[in-house]
Amino acid sequence: MYKIMFVDDDPLILRRLHQILDWGTLDFEILPDAYDGISTLALLKSAVPDIIICDINMPNMDGLELTAILKEHYPDVHCILLTVNDSFGCAQQALNIGVSHYLLKPIEPEPLKELILKILSQLDSSRKKENYISALYSKALLSERMIRDKFLNWLVSGRQNLDERQLKEKFEFYQIPLRGEEFQIIAVHIDSMDFPVSLGKHMDDLMQTAIKSIEDTLSDYSNCVVFTDSFYQCNILMGYEQDSGRPGPGIELVCRLLRDNLLFDLNLSASVFYSCRYKGLSNIYRCYYETKFLSRYNLSVLNKGILSFEEYMKNAFDMEMDLDSIRSATFRLLRLDDGNGLAAHVRATLELPFARHSFDTFNMLRIDFVMTGLMFLRENKLALQDIFDRHYTPLSDVMELNEPEGCAAFLEQYFHRILEHIRGSKVSSSRRITEKCMELIEQNLSSPELSVKWLSSQLYMNENYLSRMFRREMNLPLVKYMMQKKMEAAKKYLDEGYTNLQEVARLTGFADPLYFSKCFKKEYGVAPSKYIGV
Repeated sequence: MYKIMFVDDDPLILRRLHQILDWGTLDFEILPDAYDGISTLALLKSAVPDIIICDINMPNMDGLELTAILKEHYPDVHCILLTVNDSFGCAQQALNIGVSHYLLKPIEPEPLKELILKILSQLDSSRKKENYISALYSKALLSERMIRDKFLNWLVSGRQNLDERQLKEKFEFYQIPLRGEEFQIIAVHIDSMDFPVSLGKHMDDLMQTAIKSIEDTLSDYSNCVVFTDSFYQCNILMGYEQDSGRPGPGIELVCRLLRDNLLFDLNLSASVFYSCRYKGLSNIYRCYYETKFLSRYNLSVLNKGILSFEEYMKNAFDMEMDLDSIRSATFRLLRLDDGNGLAAHVRATLELPFARHSFDTFNMLRIDFVMTGLMFLRENKLALQDIFDRHYTPLSDVMELNEPEGCAAFLEQYFHRILEHIRGSKVSSSRRITEKCMELIEQNLSSPELSVKWLSSQLYMNENYLSRMFRREMNLPLVKYMMQKKMEAAKKYLDEGYTNLQEVARLTGFADPLYFSKCFKKEYGVAPSKYIGV
């Protein structure tokens, strides 16, 4: 339905306009009448018509002046001017301000109807075009979201092997507004997704409704992005900036808001699980894999509602098992290229929890084996797609296998393919570990935790063995290499104009500015305070 307004200072003309045609049949809604240009503009604040039939000669503001204003501020409104004057000058004035619809008084039904039908044809055409453009825009937004979600799923799967710079370029290309040095993933599991009723279109509709609620909840948090995965789970990737001057949102508060809004707004019960924070875009896949440890939710987890990976790990194992020791053993066998030992290790590790009906532990271990393989690939500067089919998804595949025998066979083949590919490389295992160690140092120079002990924990290696191997490869002690890198970074900050030594000390991982100054002087022969003045 279209809207029409009549403007004339003569009540008889207004009555005639109301009665001259059957406006309802023509699909028009008649808006309140106006008596001059000023009253018309006041009424337009409440509702804007598609057509205005307006007298030229009116007090206060005449039709020509009103039409000129309408053309500037309401260009889509069609104006029909009425006049008793058939002079060329009046018509010329109307044409000059862009009015092509012009009728003489007294108004006759046929000429008016003919003109109205002509305008209706134009309005129909414009509306169809607008609807078409709107549909295209909606499809474009949907396509954009699908493309973005596909990229984020590719990123968290571990199938890529891009460095930080390349990943930042990808985020800019896909217009993902995420900033920060550290990242974390919140996984929202809609509990009703566990039931058969949530199949097909119902599940898709439910997901879209949940995503809308989640995005509304996060509207105040600009440094995050929402995406879905093949497990029908909503994931929120959070970025954390250091030195932004603004404290980030508390993760527990965000999770509580997400859960409460889904429950109260949509009557959807949800479990919310969040990962640890990891530094760098290249480690986002680790955040994602941590959230998958709870993909088989039990009642104890559902009753908690909100759970962190760290909290879950403290209470997850209902039998004596050390995940770090298992992961360290897996890394050691991978680095030794011991395929047989690795196969035996996987089978023995998976069979024990299954035999004791510890299905949570079994689930965690099979996921961790997949993630350890991905971490080993990154250590070797490789990605899944370098070895496997580009659509290969080991996490999804292993989750389909609920018996230890099938899982072990799958993981044995998974590790075999990885080792077979790496075996063809001419780079030694110790060299690759050394390069990974150097990369970790470069990425974490500002961290007070950076030490040989911390590096060995990240690489799942013995401290002494790592130190000996690094010295053999670099002909330089690991501790000395770390100090050199810290001092190089400090010198660069000072060269760039930093004058606050406490700030420079913090940026290079020193808690004590005096100790920082002592180390700087030992490295460069001059105190940093004097170096600034040189």
